[in-house]
Amino acid sequence: MNGLNYIFIVIILILIVIIVSSYKKLNYIGIILDEVLDGNYNQRIRQQNHIKILNILNIKINRLIEKLQKVNDDNKKSEQSRKKMISNISHDLRTPLTSMLGYLELILDDRNLQINTLSEMKKEEYIRIIYNKGNNLYDLMEEFFQISKLDSNDIRLETRKVNISEIVRENIISFFNEIQNLNIEPKINIPEEDIYVLSNEKVLNRIFGNLINNALKHGTKATIIGINLRYDQKNIFIDIYDNGVGIPENEINYVFDRLYTVEKSRNLKVKGSGLGLTIVKKLVEALGGEISVYSVPFEKTVFTVTLTRS
Repeated sequence: MNGLNYIFIVIILILIVIIVSSYKKLNYIGIILDEVLDGNYNQRIRQQNHIKILNILNIKINRLIEKLQKVNDDNKKSEQSRKKMISNISHDLRTPLTSMLGYLELILDDRNLQINTLSEMKKEEYIRIIYNKGNNLYDLMEEFFQISKLDSNDIRLETRKVNISEIVRENIISFFNEIQNLNIEPKINIPEEDIYVLSNEKVLNRIFGNLINNALKHGTKATIIGINLRYDQKNIFIDIYDNGVGIPENEINYVFDRLYTVEKSRNLKVKGSGLGLTIVKKLVEALGGEISVYSVPFEKTVFTVTLTRS
C-alpha cells in the first residue's frame, strides 16, 4: 500500500470522526430543543464546536430560546395582571351597586309596607347617596372606556401651539379650595415668561388635573404640594410633587400599571379606581412625551412629565 492510499484512508477516518461527532452534537441540539418544546425554557445549548457553522447555529438557537422565555414570562405576567384586573373591576363595580340596591330596597320596603318608618328627609338622604354612588360608578365606567380607546389607538389628538404656563396655573387654581381645606401649602414655580408647546390643551388639562388630584388624594400627611415648570433647549419638564407618605420602593415600578393602588384594600372612600395614572401615562405618550416618578417617603414624591418644546 503506497503513501497515497495511507493519506486517503486517514482522510476517510477524519471525515468519519467529524461526521460522528457532528451527529452527536446535532442529536444533543435536538434533545435540548425537545425539552424547550416541552416548556423548559431554562435550557441552553452548552457545547464548544470546532465547526464554525455549528457554533453560529448554537448561538442563534440560544438567542431564540431566550426570546421564547421572555415571551412566556410576559404572557404569564399578562395573564396574572388580567385576572387581577378582572377581579378588581368586579369588586369596584359590585361594591357601589350593592350599596345602591340596599338603599333602594329600604325605600321600596317602606313604600310597600305603607308605613312611614322613613322620614322624607331620610328618603332624600338615601336618594342623594344613591345618586352620588351612581355618579361614581359612571365615572369608573368612563375610565374603563377611556382605557379601551387608548389601547385601541381610537383617539386622534389634534395639536396646536398652546401656552403650557397658563394651563399649569389654571389647573393649580382649580384645586385651590381642596388645597386650603387640607391645610396644604402650595409651592408654585413657573417662569415669568410664557412657555409654549405643540400639544392638545384638553389632554394637558386631563393630565395635570389627574396628577394634582392624585397628589391630594394619596399624599397622606402631606404639608406641601408643588408644581415646578422648567425647560431646556429641547424639552419642557413639569414636576408635580408632595411630601406625603410616598410610594414604597418595591412598588414604584408598578404605579402606572392598571388598577395599581398603594392602598391594598379596595376601598373607594380611601382611593380611586387605580386607572388614573395609567390614563395619564397613555395620554402623555400619545403626545409624544414621557412621565417618570421618584419617591422618598415623607420627603418628596414627584411625577415628572417631559414634553418636546414647540
